[in-house]
Amino acid sequence: TIVKVEKNAAGVIQGTTVFRPETAQLDVDDKRNLKLLNLCDPYVSEFFFGGKVIIVEGDTEYTAFNYIIASNPEAYKDVHIIRARGKATIVSLIKILNHFGSSYSVLHDSDTPLTANGAMANPAWGNNANILAAIVAKPAGTQTRLLASLPNFEQAYFGEVIATEKPYNALLTITEQPAKFTIIETLLQSLINHNAAIPDNCDEWSTIDDLREKLEAVVA
Repeated sequence: TIVKVEKNAAGVIQGTTVFRPETAQLDVDDKRNLKLLNLCDPYVSEFFFGGKVIIVEGDTEYTAFNYIIASNPEAYKDVHIIRARGKATIVSLIKILNHFGSSYSVLHDSDTPLTANGAMANPAWGNNANILAAIVAKPAGTQTRLLASLPNFEQAYFGEVIATEKPYNALLTITEQPAKFTIIETLLQSLINHNAAIPDNCDEWSTIDDLREKLEAVVA
């Protein structure tokens, strides 16, 4: 339960319950995801206090966007990046934002329908449908934008397949290559302004078939 605590004009402390998990329909996995995320990133609760909320899947996007923000803090002072640390937690965070009627954007990797060896279904691809279902359940009047990097952040915007030290590689790339900095800043701005153009190899998707079609066009 999240409780808003205030002091009134007479100096009396008052507590008002503003959120209970049951009303947001959080299941056992959602609650576990959020507890683990809070252990890793206690700052995550800051999104309750307003600003432009952007949910990203992992450390690479988080690092790259924060470098962009640090380069021009006045322009991005009301932007809050939430690092979900996985697709399942993206769904849990969306449910909370929906409960409060917040507007937000989501950036995740599309991944691929099959694993790297092509032998079996890729669970990461399967989670895309869960993200979409959570966003579709948003209350009327909220503004959201769902973007996917095809098939992942590094390949989409840097043209590289990176296995290790992904956040460091992203930081090195955008600090040394102005063109890549511009691409990532365009991506960030498209998550802030839902009418802004998105960069190449990024898909604003609304069905799994649409996402699959755009992915096949990129990796063909």
